[in-house]
Amino acid sequence: MTFAAPVVAVTVLEDRASITRRGATSLSAGQHRLVIEGVAPVLADKTLTAVATGARVLDVRCERYLAPWRDPQGGTTSPVAALKAERQALEDRRDRAAAIAAAGAAESTGLRQVIEAAHRDLAINASRGTMAPGAAAQLAELDAAERDARVRQVDAELEGQAVAAMLARLEARQKSAESEAGEEAARLIVDVIVESASDVTLTLGYVVPGAAWRPYHRAVLARAAGRIDWTTTACVWQATGEDWTDVELTCSLERPSLGVEPPELFDDEVRARKRPDSVVVEVRDHEHQTTGLGGGMQVPGIDDGGLGVTLSAARTSIKADGLPHRVPVGGFTAPTQLSLVAAPLKSPWVHIRARIVNAGQVPLLAGPVDLIMASGYVGRAEVGFVAAGEKFYLGFGPEAELRVHRTETRERDEAGLLGGWNVQTVRVAVRLSNLGTEKRELEVTERIPISEVEQVEVHIASPDAYLLGADDQPGGEEITQVTARALDERGLVTWAVELPALGRRAITLEYKVRSQRGVSGAGL
Repeated sequence: MTFAAPVVAVTVLEDRASITRRGATSLSAGQHRLVIEGVAPVLADKTLTAVATGARVLDVRCERYLAPWRDPQGGTTSPVAALKAERQALEDRRDRAAAIAAAGAAESTGLRQVIEAAHRDLAINASRGTMAPGAAAQLAELDAAERDARVRQVDAELEGQAVAAMLARLEARQKSAESEAGEEAARLIVDVIVESASDVTLTLGYVVPGAAWRPYHRAVLARAAGRIDWTTTACVWQATGEDWTDVELTCSLERPSLGVEPPELFDDEVRARKRPDSVVVEVRDHEHQTTGLGGGMQVPGIDDGGLGVTLSAARTSIKADGLPHRVPVGGFTAPTQLSLVAAPLKSPWVHIRARIVNAGQVPLLAGPVDLIMASGYVGRAEVGFVAAGEKFYLGFGPEAELRVHRTETRERDEAGLLGGWNVQTVRVAVRLSNLGTEKRELEVTERIPISEVEQVEVHIASPDAYLLGADDQPGGEEITQVTARALDERGLVTWAVELPALGRRAITLEYKVRSQRGVSGAGL
């Protein structure tokens, strides 16, 4: 008997999904075979399980077959039959045109022979001095009949060519329809035995490929209120062959496919080599990665290396169309501290930075964030793994009223015959402008290199070692310089700048890179 057991719960993993079906019915005593139609044909048979309440399961298996073609409106009429009927009609039309063309050709040939014979008779009669009455009219009638026969022949040939082209196009359509005439389908067959008549509840579970999910966030900033509304969504894709209609959806980070085997060990060989006569150094950028405002944890994202986090969603429906479906799985509302930051070395803009606390009960997983402000969508950012209760920064794009201009000069002093150090002096000047009518406070960050070898030294000059002169001021207008700064162990130099309304400020930085003779490399 056909048994209704719809999908009631789905747990989506990184690259697969666990499906739970459940149904109930009343069965009489004895053995029964329950058939559940419309299951995913790609399900893994070894994961198929069945548990019954009120009955005992004897066997459960998946049976796959080729289902008839079904049109989008729900009908079951195959288009192959219609295409075959259309092809038969075109072939009949082609044969009829060929027959008409052949008959016209034969008639035209016969009439041409008759006309030639008539012309010979007229020539003989003319040589004898006799002429049959009405010969001209008979010849004109034969010419008209031969012309009509040729017209019918040409029209039939043209129609035959048109029908042949139509048949070629129809053949391509028929091949496509025949390739799609059936689709893979599957049904579950469950054999149960009932001791006495009772209500039976059957629960089935299996795992299917072709499903995945990734975290996706949405941050709405209420700048005037100093508040952020955070929504975490699960972007779910599934092309399993069965729709999930009104199901309990759970998104999990568990990875059962990894197994529990330890990694393979390899020999670590240590070899000695001769110390080179010269030292070659290079300048490289190092990005400091942290989770939230802390540090040390690896950003897991969806590939978390075993972090068992599950996110539950409200009842939802997801079609098996392979398209992304975003389902809310969490969120929070929290106050935020806004600040203006500038990194002139990286960007000529002053950016709005929000300091946020994860007020949710679960961590924020690494993923993209849609940024929304009062003006609407402003861009997309990335967020790393943030634990519950942890603080993190999020940028909301540039502040339109502030401008930054950065210049850099380098001077190199080569070591003389008696000297042992090459010195390169770097001077950086940053000019800030406020085009708005309100005072703004911002944080400006520059960077100095950090040496990792003893043959290279970096020395930062005093704050007032490099001051802008009159020639350095645009238009001869004097700009107030900010000299108070802070330097951390990572080589980041920070200034807290207060920009008055419609005002300007400037900051300067000077440092020297000293390298011993024999040291070479980019940036020295």
